[in-house]
Amino acid sequence: MKRYDYFSPKTVSEALDILENANNDTHIIAGGTDIVLDINKGRIEPDEIVNINKLQELKYVKCEDGLIKLGSTMTFSEIESDELLNKKAKVLVVACREIGSTQIRNLGTVGGNVVNSSSAADSVAALIALDASVVLKSKNEERTMKLIDFYDNGKSKIRKNELLTEIFFDEPNQNTATAFTKLGRRKALAIVVMSMGALLEKDESNICTKAQFVLGAVSRHPSRLYEIENQIIGQEINRDNLYELIDNMSTTIYKTIVEGSPGSLRRLNSAKYKSKSIKGIAKTTFESILSDLEIK
Repeated sequence: MKRYDYFSPKTVSEALDILENANNDTHIIAGGTDIVLDINKGRIEPDEIVNINKLQELKYVKCEDGLIKLGSTMTFSEIESDELLNKKAKVLVVACREIGSTQIRNLGTVGGNVVNSSSAADSVAALIALDASVVLKSKNEERTMKLIDFYDNGKSKIRKNELLTEIFFDEPNQNTATAFTKLGRRKALAIVVMSMGALLEKDESNICTKAQFVLGAVSRHPSRLYEIENQIIGQEINRDNLYELIDNMSTTIYKTIVEGSPGSLRRLNSAKYKSKSIKGIAKTTFESILSDLEIK
């Protein structure tokens, strides 16, 4: 195994000083659940490892100015047990509960899940359903962008000298419900086959005022279903209207997968399977939302 330099900064400022001269062979770890495996299997050979798990500045959940803010080193277990998130962001809590084993959830962080840019990242699908944004800091600059815009062709847009410090989203109001459903292979710890995160907001007449639907593990990164969202906005939220959306979701998935790799038999088979599987996933998701909104 190649030797590398190891850094364990205790403050964000110290971490940013180290990252100021980072290159493509500098890697940040927090929980290390992905990178350590990559190093052990020889997939990456780092010159430097910067371990940020001691940055207590980045371990928080708070509601401020109508926004719910998460520090990037919050572990999945910490998110799963957080009282505010259980009350306001069920989609994220359930997604984090579905990740790996207890040991992985105790170590893995939401920031690491976001930056690693896996198409199957459960927490990312949930956060995009919440229309979340990310805060990226370097020594001399701070950038904010929507999480949906953070990915390009399967990779994140974080720069080598940047640290993901915070994720935030609008605080859902009392007329909002969220849900997350995951389809996985039968092995308990296997990677997700497909997932769906959803947010629906209604007015006092049960008319939909906001809709955010996200699919994970269908394209290179979790994707918003904007066309389908627009079909329910302005309509009454009820079982019939929600179920009418499912066939359109199935068609969208099929086209997305096939167009991602035209002529591929493997992709064609995947498209057929996932376009049928979404029907069960979407029904489960919608039933959860109807229940939380107390709509029969």
